[in-house]
Amino acid sequence: MPARPLLHLSVPPGAEGVSVLTAALRTALDGTGPAIAPIPTVTSATSAHYVSQLLAATRPGDDSNPLESDGIAVVLATSGSTSHPKGVLHSSATLHALSHAIQGDANPQWIAALPVTSMGGFNVVLRAAETELPAMGMTSLGGLHPFTPEEFSATVRAAFQRSDDVRVSLVAAQVRRLLGNAESTDALRACAQILVGGGPLPASTAQAAQAAGIRLTTTYGATETAGGCVFNAQPLSGVDITIDPVSSEIVLSGAMVALGYRNQPQHTAERFFDRSYRTGDLGTYQSMLVIDGRSDDVITINGINVSINAVEEVINNFEGVQLAAVVAQPSTDGEFELYAAITLEDASVDQPEVVKILCASTQTALGKAAVPRNFAFLDSLPTLPNNKIDRRAIIQLTHDGALWQR
Repeated sequence: MPARPLLHLSVPPGAEGVSVLTAALRTALDGTGPAIAPIPTVTSATSAHYVSQLLAATRPGDDSNPLESDGIAVVLATSGSTSHPKGVLHSSATLHALSHAIQGDANPQWIAALPVTSMGGFNVVLRAAETELPAMGMTSLGGLHPFTPEEFSATVRAAFQRSDDVRVSLVAAQVRRLLGNAESTDALRACAQILVGGGPLPASTAQAAQAAGIRLTTTYGATETAGGCVFNAQPLSGVDITIDPVSSEIVLSGAMVALGYRNQPQHTAERFFDRSYRTGDLGTYQSMLVIDGRSDDVITINGINVSINAVEEVINNFEGVQLAAVVAQPSTDGEFELYAAITLEDASVDQPEVVKILCASTQTALGKAAVPRNFAFLDSLPTLPNNKIDRRAIIQLTHDGALWQR
């Protein structure tokens, strides 16, 4: 019997992409159609190089590399923000495992504001497909048009024409932008559930939302765990969290854990075991999950261990910083140096003074070794089509000496 085919599903930007994915997803999940690898189409916002990387990770239509199992329904690529993308193997069961824990028996109207070819946006389409109300896609999907407070507000109003239970999944940068506009702040306040994932939520953004009477649900998970499976630092029903006693690595277990990676048996064996996934993140878990950063995020500077994630968090929570990303690169003396790329809420402020204050704040919070030696102030940080910060692009920017202040 031939292996189940894997279809390269080319997903256009905007609301059309939601419709294309919804139709193919239904038949992939019930087994009446081929398994799918949702891949964004090449546009001015999604490069051919990026798309080729996703295709290399998922290998749709490659008869020489059949699917690892006929039970696989979807092969979804990871973002590739820090390394090359990987194709994650999901079955109908793994994708549906958390559905009831998230939306129960409700019939909400989901708004798709994140790219549907990545886990956060894909899950919105999946959950909507389980209800009677297909997801409403914004024109900004896929990055072809900007994400604006005006369109978000209009989409929320249209969603309330269908249901009084409106839900959306966003990243922190989108929440910050919406909080800067009175109309979109009201639209956020009207939503029954606002999931925020794709990275840490800065404390300043969480505080601004709380002050506006907006309740955010922070999510933690990965493409390998069918998206967020820990809400507000608590595991969803059916999810177990353990901390490796030696390495402090976070391990997530449950029926939502993927079946492995496409065409990568060795990497699959390293990360997956007994319906469990080694996240690569470090943390503690007692009554709540506390994430301390990634295992490959801790570097040594002057003999002291420094968490890049912790440095980034300090800078992101500083008043006046809109968004920051920190990367590490080796210097000529063999030590690591930290580079902080920053966008400011007010671009006209005195940048050297900002550097001085940020250095003092970081040293006070984390120690002298954690202070970045290089700062760049940009109009915007480079991002991938799924709105995650493109850290590989920032690393490339570190080679431009004229860009950085010391």
